[in-house]
Amino acid sequence: MAGLINEIVAVVVLLCLLVVVIVKPRRIPEGLAGFAGALLLIAVGSTTTNAAISKMGELMPTALFLGACLILAGLCEREGLFSYLGEVTVRLSHGNPSRLFLLSFLLCAMVTAALSLDTTVLLLTPVILHMSDRARADFRPYIYAACHLANTASLLLPLSNLTNLLAMNSSRLDFLGFARTMFLPWCAAVAVEYIVIRVAFHSSFSHDALLAASNYPDGDDAKSVSKDNVPMFALFVVAASLIGFMISSSLGAPPFWVALLACLVLFVHRVIRERAVLGEEIRRVSKNANLSFLIFVLSLAVVVSALSDNGLGRLISPLFSGEATLMKLLVVACCSALAANLLNNLPAAMLLIPLAASSGSTLVMAVLIGVNIGPNLTYAGSLATILWRRIVHNHGKHITLTRFTGIGLVSVPLCIFFATLSLWLVTLH
Repeated sequence: MAGLINEIVAVVVLLCLLVVVIVKPRRIPEGLAGFAGALLLIAVGSTTTNAAISKMGELMPTALFLGACLILAGLCEREGLFSYLGEVTVRLSHGNPSRLFLLSFLLCAMVTAALSLDTTVLLLTPVILHMSDRARADFRPYIYAACHLANTASLLLPLSNLTNLLAMNSSRLDFLGFARTMFLPWCAAVAVEYIVIRVAFHSSFSHDALLAASNYPDGDDAKSVSKDNVPMFALFVVAASLIGFMISSSLGAPPFWVALLACLVLFVHRVIRERAVLGEEIRRVSKNANLSFLIFVLSLAVVVSALSDNGLGRLISPLFSGEATLMKLLVVACCSALAANLLNNLPAAMLLIPLAASSGSTLVMAVLIGVNIGPNLTYAGSLATILWRRIVHNHGKHITLTRFTGIGLVSVPLCIFFATLSLWLVTLH
């Protein structure tokens, strides 16, 4: 009976925290709400102080790495990296909506993989909106690509998504091992997303749409990106960081130190070479780190742990027993996608990944496919999707629930199937 009560309390706390992070009431910081929820669970006996501290300690390196990646993305934005990439994409399209869509699609996929889904949603989505307006193209296929790829294209690297960091730690794969395992599933899922969105908005690339964009400036304005405006230093730091992550992972060193070094290098460059105001730059870095969200993540781990330890974990653990056949992987991926839409993908990943880890890394990756792709089905599936919707509306663009859900009902099952099939093929070799 006590276990059932503790389980109910943990569920209620989790739901309250999700409401806070989705609604974002101004006077209730998400970090404070998460910490209060964790304290409440300790007070009522749903978990213990030692267990909570232990869980936070396990997740601390992951949270620190996430914070460093957020700072790095913010520094890259202020270096003009994303504006430059957007300008180059528009210039190379020469006013052709089909070509612009392909190039922007690839841009979203690569930025998500290399700099995380948060970067695509928060920093690249506004650039995508500006690109479509400048090219006089229908904005819808471009922003849907940004949203779907923020989730789907985050399968590739550990730093692409917080869920990936959790999976890497549980699967005991290093950086390169993770990338090798997920490369083929990533390619399959991204290809499916392209086809689905391209077909869903086929009228946006019709002959009439091409004529409407035919007056796009193809002269001096289209070639306005000069060599002097290329953010070479930021590009170099990002490339060096990715190489550093691979090397540090192979040596068993935490990737946090590589990310921190990259942040320091870019920060010093901005202060000395770009003559940024020190105090203002520190304030921006602090904002980019999003300390409140990091505290929320640590607290959420305590809440999900209490949820699992009080009975839910034992209830769903049989799902991960047995051999990792194709059918088993598909079932795990689909159930994980369902959990992501019911609970949000971050708590779903925190709940399911430790259970899958006992059966091997392949099932962990199947969970990852589900919790990363699944959120494209509903607005509440991931924090990235919630933020994306808010940003698009703030820019005066309207998105219909029926269109969003309709595209998700097609893309999510197909992406999960082909990504899981690819994962199974990878494990055969």
